[in-house]
Amino acid sequence: MDFAARPLLRAALLLALVLLLALALAALGNALTRAGVARQGMREWQAWSDGASPWQWRLRGPGDVIAARAFGAARVRADRGALAVHYRGGSWQIGLRLARPAALTDAPVLLLSLRQSAALPLDVVVRRTLHARACTAAAGLLPARAGTLRIDLATLPWRCTGRPAPMPAQAAMLRLQSSGPDGARIVLVSAALLPRHALRPSPPETLAQWRTQTTAHAGVPVVWLPAVYSPHLLAQREALWRGDPAVIALPAGTTAGHGMRASSVSSDWIAIAACALLMLGLLRWPPHAPRLRALGEALLALLPVLLIAFGVGDSQRPDARSGALILLALGFALLLSVRRTPLLAPWHWLAPWRQWALPLLPVLAALLLWLAQPVMVPGMASFARYLPWAALQQYLLLVIVARRLDYALAWRPLAVLLAALLFALAHTPNTPLMLLAFAAGLLWTGWFLRRGALLPVIVAHALGATLLLGIASNAGCWLRSLAIGGRYLGWGG
Repeated sequence: MDFAARPLLRAALLLALVLLLALALAALGNALTRAGVARQGMREWQAWSDGASPWQWRLRGPGDVIAARAFGAARVRADRGALAVHYRGGSWQIGLRLARPAALTDAPVLLLSLRQSAALPLDVVVRRTLHARACTAAAGLLPARAGTLRIDLATLPWRCTGRPAPMPAQAAMLRLQSSGPDGARIVLVSAALLPRHALRPSPPETLAQWRTQTTAHAGVPVVWLPAVYSPHLLAQREALWRGDPAVIALPAGTTAGHGMRASSVSSDWIAIAACALLMLGLLRWPPHAPRLRALGEALLALLPVLLIAFGVGDSQRPDARSGALILLALGFALLLSVRRTPLLAPWHWLAPWRQWALPLLPVLAALLLWLAQPVMVPGMASFARYLPWAALQQYLLLVIVARRLDYALAWRPLAVLLAALLFALAHTPNTPLMLLAFAAGLLWTGWFLRRGALLPVIVAHALGATLLLGIASNAGCWLRSLAIGGRYLGWGG
């Protein structure tokens, strides 16, 4: 083989590998999204079959209600795995989290479980859409002692805009309202919406059949979704729920037991403990085989982030498990930063302004995408809020991971590829965001390993993410959100 042709051959092979990895990332994101949608659909199928519904809330503390607080004259606190509401001598509300509107027509019975209660008035407040006016119904008195309270919402005297009205067919907002003397206290354990009678899932039908359906279903409708690309699949599911929030949406071909695992507390903590033990073992590893050790450090530094992206922890918001993983990532990165490793390439914060053009190239691409459609205008506040998060990500990716990969693999193009791949996997299963992260990661990692400057990449990341937030604000956009993990899939509620 001609020696002069080898650089071209290596470049062609690298380009082919980049394309193959991009295709693999897209396939992975789509597969995990389909599996997550299937898992949630099968859980809903089981819930309806058991006489329940998808709308169930375990109230363990303030984080389980909207805004993690009470609105009005009360405060909320965690109380031995339940939610304690302390009255302050006036009216208050707490909001139950809804990942999608609740189908009150199909599940009109509100069941409250209380560990401590008092004979105080209770109202239910509903908005059919988030922009509609609130409808309120007096639900009587809370029980005078611990127990359960079963409320048939359809029989309550509803008032909308001050006038008598029937129960709203669905609820995009659902709040509990009460009032009482200062010092009163109730402790809520759980809440759920239930059907009056058991509703069985109907035989599955295609999306085209459901759209042309003219008669009411005998049970809960089940619809196959044909889309494969993850944003389209989630958009089809949301369109179904806008028509009927009770619909069970399943990817075409779903079978019982199929689907991405939902968060399991015990298995999550096992994974977290294993991650911590691996980190501890590597830190105590004698300094033999330094390249292998550097490779292990690079991979373990991002493992907590990857676990979050792949569903470990709470599906909708930070909790103890995801908090523990973030602390593990920060602690491990700090220990690696404190321990001097002279074999790694040096780095610094700043670079001459003339060198900023290349890392800012993804920002130009994001700006062109932003200008191509009518979307929200991002402000400096969004940029300022995202800047610390961008700094944390890039410090972890470039300073901790990429430099160790560069040393361990002894071939920079391979180190750049692996770092960009890990960066993309940290955005699982958001397929378009994974591909954007992969492309930006290739450019930023290659530039950083050559120039050693971190701040230009941080600024570029924050600017690009701010523009992408504006793009994602457009309903029905190709980029649905910047969420990852279970939050992207819409688990919860």
